[in-house]
Amino acid sequence: MNVRRLFVVLALTLTGASALAKEVMVTESFPQELPINGNGSVVVNSLVGNVEIHGTSEGIVSLVAEKTVRGVDRDAVKEGQRLTELRMNGDQRGYMFSTLAPRIPSLRWTSSVRYMLRVPRTIDVKIISIASERILVDDIRGSVTITNVHGNVILKSITGPSFVDSANGNVLFMAPQHGLSNTQLRSVNGNIEVHAPSHANFQWLGESVRGDVRTTFPVRLRPVGNNGFRGSVNAAGGPTITTATLMGSIFVIQNGTQIASAKPVRIMDSNVPLPRPQAVAMSSEPVVRELVQGFYAYTTPMGSIRIKEIRGAARVSTGAGEINLGSVFGDCQVISSGGPLTLGEILGGLNARTEAGDILVQAMNKGGIVTTGGGMISLLYTNGPTRLMSGGGDIVVRQASASVSAETRSGDITITLDPSSKSERISAKTSKGNVLLNVTPRFAGEIDATVITNDPDTNRFKSDFPHLSVQRDQIGGKTRFRITGKVNGGGEKVELYAEDGGIQITTNSGLPISVLAPR
Repeated sequence: MNVRRLFVVLALTLTGASALAKEVMVTESFPQELPINGNGSVVVNSLVGNVEIHGTSEGIVSLVAEKTVRGVDRDAVKEGQRLTELRMNGDQRGYMFSTLAPRIPSLRWTSSVRYMLRVPRTIDVKIISIASERILVDDIRGSVTITNVHGNVILKSITGPSFVDSANGNVLFMAPQHGLSNTQLRSVNGNIEVHAPSHANFQWLGESVRGDVRTTFPVRLRPVGNNGFRGSVNAAGGPTITTATLMGSIFVIQNGTQIASAKPVRIMDSNVPLPRPQAVAMSSEPVVRELVQGFYAYTTPMGSIRIKEIRGAARVSTGAGEINLGSVFGDCQVISSGGPLTLGEILGGLNARTEAGDILVQAMNKGGIVTTGGGMISLLYTNGPTRLMSGGGDIVVRQASASVSAETRSGDITITLDPSSKSERISAKTSKGNVLLNVTPRFAGEIDATVITNDPDTNRFKSDFPHLSVQRDQIGGKTRFRITGKVNGGGEKVELYAEDGGIQITTNSGLPISVLAPR
């Protein structure tokens, strides 16, 4: 298929206090039209930039990707254009669109990619985003899955099952008039807002640790745990809407009413009041430091820790708070009993654990162990043996140059190997989700994959490598697919397992979108 570039816009903008300070900005547009099956899928793997996906009745994927690079001069912009790549993989069964950029940001240029897609409304949609202002998905009947670190998420008229997991951003769900499905909306530091028709029937499960919970629906709730609740809206039965946030508030609003008129849930049902968080002793001030020379150790019962650079080993823990560390020059141990972890480049081995929260790691130069009791794990780069475990969330490894073991109880696993890796030991297991392994065409390994599903027509094994052996049998009322074989002569063991989901092995043989340079 041919890549058509409609235009390249070059804009020069004067910035800064001095007229001598110039910023160069270049925006390129890369359009694509691709055929796709009505039951296919589209994955957008975005680093920085907005994502918009709209459902249509057409049988094609219409994509416009806008890549913008800003730099201190023309040479910096050219470098940013060259190092910021847009990649496409897949066929009519499904496509993945990805942004590739250096794992260590440049001081001379920045880049972003805005994805705008029109897709058949019957397909499944998945978005993985690190930073954006807005992610919008509209009019989709298939499933929608979004994992997001920074930025707001908006879902409109989604009739298929939806799952949103956001670290730092608000989530807005505008329910369809008819055909509501099970929906899970989660955020660590953002608000969750649901707008639904006044006649909608659904089960409402919620949890807010520090925020408020308000609604304009007449609803009676009963407590679940310390900070949770559940109940029925309008009538018993129907799909389930789950809303959970750690630091934000929850609003469930009837169409035609305003948030200002919403009442706290605990007031509406005096017989079963909403449990409020128990008082916990907190540290007086969060720890904020630019630089620590040498070994650093710190423990706080409740408080946030933010340190830009530690020139030595680190041992940091908090009872309930966020930990944000930039670069650490030695081994690093980070523990939180209930908060997100954001880590930069770790030059030594890493042991990071949180009981409830998302984990973002930019680089693990010697590998290590990363664990969360319930959240998403995002790893941009690893150069050592790495083990990742989540009690309920997606796991994404953008670039691995060493062995990876990933396991989650509920969520998708995506692992992309470094192009220079010819063979690495890989283990990926999810009890409820999909597994996607992205390697180069020359990757060598011994495949041992298992898919267990109630829906063998949807959840299957797909591979860009031919000549693998497939066995199918029935266990416990479910269909099991066992796929084995060697690729490119064999190599390290690749063990993949997905229950109630599928497995896909793709290569980078797909045509990159950004194949033409500006003239």
